[in-house]
Amino acid sequence: MSAADLKGIQERRRQIAEEVARLQAEDKELEIALRVFGRYASSSEAAVNGLAQGRLGPSRPEDTPSLFEMTNTVIRMAIDAGKPGLTAREIVTEIGKRYWPGVQPAQILPPIYGFIKKGRLRKSANGIFKPVNESAA
Repeated sequence: MSAADLKGIQERRRQIAEEVARLQAEDKELEIALRVFGRYASSSEAAVNGLAQGRLGPSRPEDTPSLFEMTNTVIRMAIDAGKPGLTAREIVTEIGKRYWPGVQPAQILPPIYGFIKKGRLRKSANGIFKPVNESAA
């Protein structure tokens, strides 16, 4: 066996060790995600059933407006009532009351944050969501 063969074997072992470390780190992140989902589910049984079904809450009811329309409506209603806008948690609560009973934050918050990235909504430094055409307060 030549020195080149030994170096090749050592290099491959180093690559394998890096991959094992990467997979272990990913496993720890997945473990944390499962704990968080379990903590914020309405009940542990609902969490288990939701995860088993591939979702966290009930499906969106038929004949409801688009998520953007629902979000924009509840924010505008809050502004009309004298609030500066709504927090993410308040948006979820209001959509659940008005349109989608049982909706979970994980079902709607990722796309709502996407509305911010696409310039359809804005979020202030204090976490208040507003329509883009509302003046900055």
